Amino acid sequence: MRIHDVNFFVKLGGALALTILAWIFTDWRYGLPLTAVTLLALFLAKVPGLRGYLKGASLLVLLVVASWMLNLLIQGETPLDALAIAVGMALRLVTTTAAFFFVMETSTPGAILAASTAARLPPVVTLVLSLTFGIIPMLRDDFERIADAQRARGMEIDDVGFFTRLRFALARGVPLLVQAVRMAHSISLSLSISGYDMRRRRTTWRNVGLMVEPRLPITKGTPHD
Repeated sequence: MRIHDVNFFVKLGGALALTILAWIFTDWRYGLPLTAVTLLALFLAKVPGLRGYLKGASLLVLLVVASWMLNLLIQGETPLDALAIAVGMALRLVTTTAAFFFVMETSTPGAILAASTAARLPPVVTLVLSLTFGIIPMLRDDFERIADAQRARGMEIDDVGFFTRLRFALARGVPLLVQAVRMAHSISLSLSISGYDMRRRRTTWRNVGLMVEPRLPITKGTPHD
């Protein structure tokens, strides 16, 4: 069984359950093994783009721990208590983002559309789900392409200090925003050309149950005389 072919809503429900579990047990002593198991599951499932996610998660942990510790110390917490609360918050965020990262990286827009139409969801809900979970990976790829373009133009963004690398990363935000606006316009134009109408019911082109069947079933008929 390929975990990537599991129904989109099964994966989404698992991510929600894991997120709820992470935010119920707030102590870092419970959060640490839960986060470790989640990341190990991503590694065993061979989720694409895991290395890039781990880099972003490391930056997230650093920023969350630093900001929360500063805030809690100002409020009068002891250093050990502030560190425990900050680490617990960072672990919860890593678990949450890792769970939904798995959903996004293993669910194609076609699989999301097929699962949504098979579940007879309203068209606007289907559109929101497919765009949300489909566009984010595409924007991440655009972010990496912008970085490659910066390297091709001689900008050193790898062997530099942390703050310099962060400043260069923020500088990618403007072209990324422009690309996002262009992508939204292209999607809107494509929907208009295709005659998309939220009042019209759609059907699914796949067999969608617990697992997603990627091909149309082909039945052999008897030849006519």
